Amino acid sequence: MKVFIGYVSLSGNTEKMAIHIKNRMKAFGCEVYMERLDTVEVDALKDFDLAFIGLYTWNLEDLPYEVNEFYEEIDQVDFAGVKVAFFGAGDLTHSKPCAAIDILSDKMMRFGFDVYDRVLKVHHESSTYAQWRKCEDFAEHALIWGSNRKKWRFFMWDRMLGSPKYQKSVFLLRRVLDDYPIKCKGRSKKEELIQELLKFGIF
Repeated sequence: MKVFIGYVSLSGNTEKMAIHIKNRMKAFGCEVYMERLDTVEVDALKDFDLAFIGLYTWNLEDLPYEVNEFYEEIDQVDFAGVKVAFFGAGDLTHSKPCAAIDILSDKMMRFGFDVYDRVLKVHHESSTYAQWRKCEDFAEHALIWGSNRKKWRFFMWDRMLGSPKYQKSVFLLRRVLDDYPIKCKGRSKKEELIQELLKFGIF
């Protein structure tokens, strides 16, 4: 699954959030691309199965200047069905916390984007383990939402990644689940799968 993470960061907090999300996506075997939004054309999001967009809020209520061009490009293309999830750091004590996220997500929804209804907002002065764990949890649920996989697959993948005993074969498991989904009735496919198992020292 191809995942894009685009962000802009002023204090570094939103960038840290992006890195935690990136690490979580890689742990689940996703192909991840991460770039600053001011270097990306919005049309590129159509090439991905899921996009994460992270923003800080300028002057408490405005879009960051780095996102202006990205924002203007949205109304030039049809983005029907492109899935996107939002995250960012800001002043959560303000009456409109992380307002830039709301501004950008509202416009993206108007132009066809399928926007994840759960938004991750963290306080810009906070940098705790609990906050970073929220990033990982958010990323996991967004991935389940944005894909056709069942939740149990992610649960099993996560548990195997955490066990040294199985780390050798987690990528084989991914291939079994993705490339050989349940069917695999033909003799040639069975033989090919056995060869893969032998290659990884499973048999």
